[in-house]
Amino acid sequence: MDILVTGASGFIGSRLAEKLIDCGHTVSTCGRQYTAGSRLYSLGAKHHQGDICNPEFVNKITAGKDAVFHLAGLVSYRRADYDKLFTTNVIGTKTVMQGCLQNGVGRVIHMGSIAGMGIPNEGEIGTEEIKYNLQGHGLYYCDTKYAGEQEVMKYAAQGLSVLALNPGITFGDGDTHPHHHTIFRAMSSGWLLGYPAGGVMFSDLEDVVDTCIKALDHGRSGQRYVLGSANMTFKNAADELATVLGGRKPQLAIPGWLSEGAGILCESICSTLKRKSPLTWQVAWLSQRKIFFSSQKAIEELGHKQTSFSDTLRRVAPFYLNQ
Repeated sequence: MDILVTGASGFIGSRLAEKLIDCGHTVSTCGRQYTAGSRLYSLGAKHHQGDICNPEFVNKITAGKDAVFHLAGLVSYRRADYDKLFTTNVIGTKTVMQGCLQNGVGRVIHMGSIAGMGIPNEGEIGTEEIKYNLQGHGLYYCDTKYAGEQEVMKYAAQGLSVLALNPGITFGDGDTHPHHHTIFRAMSSGWLLGYPAGGVMFSDLEDVVDTCIKALDHGRSGQRYVLGSANMTFKNAADELATVLGGRKPQLAIPGWLSEGAGILCESICSTLKRKSPLTWQVAWLSQRKIFFSSQKAIEELGHKQTSFSDTLRRVAPFYLNQ
């Protein structure tokens, strides 16, 4: 197949593009940078430089494509990034879907996130049927991922064959999220003493990429699918990581008020210094909630596999510790 991957310079996108090439597909990428990276270039990927918010550019790069994977997006929990988040995650997604519809692309896979689905009620495991319930909380990344997925569903209703895949916090080689590296190093050295009260669904990069490729032939248009491997409290996840790394298990539960206060203070100080904050109020608030979801729908309809959390940690630990 002739396939376009937006966001191929990112963590999941770069691995997906490599895997698609390995499967024998012809792959092209797009982005504001001149290239998509030397690795993809050496594998034969063709890169288009441009902005996914530009309709003319998107119409050009989607023309003649059998399938499009839309992974381009911005991840940020900083208040100052709202405009960028809305432009990339909502306007950019709408522009890509419109180009795919106009050019009759046969299959479109949109990369969403459980962040754009909402938070299940206390003690419940969420499903794809959950109603978004985070409006008005100032969680701009969550809001824009939800709004972007709504644009996807509008085009599905117009006849575009598109579905959304929603992973959780994803671990894997090539991860560019600095706080993931910090967590692994802190646990390895034994100086991570506390943990937040909440929890989240974790995903394995290889599982996510594998299911992305399966979605070329499986899954229903207009549907979203959760792609997770394990629902873990942060305490249990930290204990598992400590076991894998041979480090010390954290013993201190961090009170929500302390975590959120630290987030507000960090943002305020870093804003004054014109630096990016290592902790934000949004992240602190979310870390107090248990954001657990079921992947049963993806297992049944897409053949999604779930690597155990401990196996994921053992495989990726050398990457996080050596980078």
